[in-house]
Amino acid sequence: MSAPKDRSTRRVAYSPAEFAALCGRHPSWAYRLLYGGKVKALTDLGRILIPAFELERILSSAAPYDPQPRKSKTQSAESSATIGGSK
Repeated sequence: MSAPKDRSTRRVAYSPAEFAALCGRHPSWAYRLLYGGKVKALTDLGRILIPAFELERILSSAAPYDPQPRKSKTQSAESSATIGGSK
């Protein structure tokens, strides 16, 4: 039986490795987000901790999986250009 997920038992912050694991990613991914400034961290007490609201923000901004690859702007421009030009 699992404990209820109310405010008293929920985590307030996660280590970068825990944050990455909750997102299903490698720990280096979390550090790249941190050092790139995309995720805010608490760095007091000699530890890096990522607040729970940052985890919620990242998970809520995730787009659903689309198996169709997106065409980049360069691919679409190349496909509309003619090869060799018209005479």
